[in-house]
Amino acid sequence: MASPFQKDGGGLALCPYDAELDALLARASADEREHIAAAQRDLRATALDHRLQFDANHAYPVCLRPTLIDADWAAELKLAGERFIRVFDDVLELYRHDDEVRRLYRGYEPVRDYLLAAPGFRPLTRICRFDGLVAPDGRYLILETNTDCPANLFASGMATRLWRSRPNPILAAWGRDVELVPQPIVETRNLFISEMLDTYRADKGREPSEVRIVNYNGRFTSETDLIIQGFDERGIHCEFIDLRELAPGAGHVTHRGTRIDLVYNKWDLRDLVRCPDADPYLRAVADGDVVSVNPLACQWLYADKSILALLSDPRFGDHFSPADRQLFQRHVPWTRVVAPGRSISMEGDAVDLCDYLQRNRSRFLLKPTNATWGDGIVIGNKAREEDWRRAVGAAASDASYVAQEYIQGHVVHCPDPTTGEITQRIADLNMFIFGGKAVGFLSRANQSPIMSLYKGGAMLPVLIARH
Repeated sequence: MASPFQKDGGGLALCPYDAELDALLARASADEREHIAAAQRDLRATALDHRLQFDANHAYPVCLRPTLIDADWAAELKLAGERFIRVFDDVLELYRHDDEVRRLYRGYEPVRDYLLAAPGFRPLTRICRFDGLVAPDGRYLILETNTDCPANLFASGMATRLWRSRPNPILAAWGRDVELVPQPIVETRNLFISEMLDTYRADKGREPSEVRIVNYNGRFTSETDLIIQGFDERGIHCEFIDLRELAPGAGHVTHRGTRIDLVYNKWDLRDLVRCPDADPYLRAVADGDVVSVNPLACQWLYADKSILALLSDPRFGDHFSPADRQLFQRHVPWTRVVAPGRSISMEGDAVDLCDYLQRNRSRFLLKPTNATWGDGIVIGNKAREEDWRRAVGAAASDASYVAQEYIQGHVVHCPDPTTGEITQRIADLNMFIFGGKAVGFLSRANQSPIMSLYKGGAMLPVLIARH
C-alpha cells in the first residue's frame, strides 16, 4: 500500500505525490513564494466573488495546495468508513438493552424515549463526516463521527470545483500528469439534496413537498442558504426556521399552517436535552410525523464522542464480532469516558483512570463528549501540570468528557489562505458518507492541533491519485 509512507526528510506523507508537492513548497525560492502568495490571494478573492464564504466578510479558506492520497488506500478507507456506519446501528440496540452501555450516555436519559424511537430505514446515519488523523505509525484514526449536522456538505465540493478553475503555480511547477479518481461529492452538484430526498422516499415511499431546516436560537447557520437553493432547484419549498415555529398535530407537523414532510436539524445537540421548548418537536420526530435527517439516535448516540469510548474499551469487546474489533483497533484511538474508577490503559493494564491520566499528561487530551468546533478541548502537552490535574478532576466530576490519546498528525507546507505565506501546518483527513456510502474526502490544515476551519484552519482540496 503506497499510503501513508515515510518522507525522505523525515515525517509522514499520505502518498509519494503528496511528498513531492511538500518538498516543492519547502524549497520554493523567494520569487516562487511571492508568485504562489499572489495566486493564493487571487483564489481568496475569487471565492468571495462566488459567495463561497462563512459570512459576509470571510471567504471560505480554500488553499492553493491540494492533498493527494493514493487510490488504493482511499478505497480501503472508504470500506472501513462504510463498515462503521453499519456498526453504529448495533450501538442503538446495545443502548436499548445494556445498562453498562447506557451509563456511558447517562446525560441523555431525559431524551431516551425519543432517541430509541428510530425509523425503520437503515442505515440510520444518512449524512456524516468522519474527521481523522494519520498517526505516526500510519494508522488512520477517526477522532470525530459528526453524525448530527456536519458542515462542508456543499462548500467542500464547491471549493474544489472553484480551485480547479484557477491558475495554480504549485501544480504548474510540479508538472506531473496524474490519473485522478472522481469523488461524487465534488463531481455531483447537490449530492446532499439527493440523499435527503432518497431518505424520505425510503421512509414514506413518495416525494416530499415541504422541507424545513430546523434551528434553535440561531446557533448553527452554515450552508443553510445553499440547502434552500438546492431544494428550490428541485422545485421543493424549503425554509430556515426555529423549532418553536413548528406546530405538531395529530400525525403531522405544520409550519404556519403548511404540513411539513422533511426536516434537517441544524442545532447543537446539547441545547435540546433539557429543553421544554423542544419536547413537542422531538415527540413528533420520534413518532414519525415528520422525517428527520439524521434521526435522533444519530444526533445524540452516534455523534457523542462516548461512542469512540464504547468501540475502543475492551470491556465492551464481547458485544462485537472479531472482525469489528479488528476494525476498531485499526481506526479508533484509545478513548475513555472520564469518571472515577478502574479502566484499561493503553498498555492493557488495569489502572485507576484519573491517576493514569494525570501521570501521563503529554499522551492525552480531554474533550467534551458532545461539543463542536474544538470547544472545551484541553491538550495535555500544551497545558501546565496543575491545570491538567484540575481539568481531569473537573472532567471526572460530571462524566461529560472523554480522554483520548493525543495523535500527532502529519505536517505539510501550504500557503496561508489569506496572506499566501507558506508555513508548516498539521493536516487531517476527513471522509464524507452519504446513505452508507463514502462519497469523498476533505483535508484541513492548521497551525493549531484543533482543525476547525472556524479557528484558523485551511481547506486543502483532496485529489485521489492512481500511480
